[in-house]
Amino acid sequence: MNYEFNGVMVFCPEEINEQEAAAYLQNQLQVMPHKTLLSMDLELDGDDVVIKPHYDSIVRVRRITGYLSTLPRFNDAKKQEANDRVTHL
Repeated sequence: MNYEFNGVMVFCPEEINEQEAAAYLQNQLQVMPHKTLLSMDLELDGDDVVIKPHYDSIVRVRRITGYLSTLPRFNDAKKQEANDRVTHL
C-alpha cells in the first residue's frame, strides 16, 4: 500500500493500515526533526516492522552574526534572528 501524509510517501505491505503507517511516520519525524524526510518504507520481519527512512541529502547551512551552522542547532535567540531576516528581491 502507498500512503501520502503531508507530502511524505509511505510505502508498506497491505498488513499495515493507514493509521499504523501514520503513527510510524510521526515517530520517525520526531527521531530526526532537523532533516527533511522524503519517503519511508515499512517492511514486516516476522512480528517486527522495519522502518527505512529516505532523507533529503541537501543540508542548508546559515550564517547568523558570526555563527555558521544549521538552523536546528541554533539557540532560541539565533533562530529568532534568522526568522526576523528580511529577504531582498
